[in-house]
Amino acid sequence: MKIGIYCGVDVGNVRDLTLDYIGVDRGVSHLLKQNITPIIALGDMDSIEDITLLNGLDVDQVSSIKDDTDTALAIKYAIAKGYDEIDLYGVTQRRMDHFLAVLCLLEQYQNYAITIYDQQNKIFVLRPGIHTIPKDGYHYFSLFAFKESFITLKECHYLLNHYHLISHDRLCVSNQMNNDYAIVENTESVLFIQSQ
Repeated sequence: MKIGIYCGVDVGNVRDLTLDYIGVDRGVSHLLKQNITPIIALGDMDSIEDITLLNGLDVDQVSSIKDDTDTALAIKYAIAKGYDEIDLYGVTQRRMDHFLAVLCLLEQYQNYAITIYDQQNKIFVLRPGIHTIPKDGYHYFSLFAFKESFITLKECHYLLNHYHLISHDRLCVSNQMNNDYAIVENTESVLFIQSQ
């Protein structure tokens, strides 16, 4: 099952209007502007500008003094409800500490298909295996290792054959697909970023 989560940063319209959405804090207003009523409004609500937007919604307001981010709570909520795919919006472009925390969540929940979207990027985890990745309108792609992985890249400008990619290696930044897809083989999970 698939769901969307929209957090506090306005990154434009969602890609799939057929999904249910969770509004996280100010993300509620971003959804309502798109005529999407979230199935739940979740978070400490410390950045929502007009609290009356919550009227008539199912609201789970938590304390601002907590051990987790609102985004993490929303992902936990979705997983507890049985969702295994999540489109995630509103987590890029502002506070880098929160964005790095989201990348930690991608690594933590790599058994779930969580994809971050904004106006220019698509970010997700590639679990070990052989993957055919569609171009999907993006110009560049990059890979980063959570921990060391052997990488093979085909059908792209910069080919690799069983390259030992370690966590601080930047070799796999800014590659391009030759046609409409690239083939990626990785022995461990890696962070995959497509950019326009």
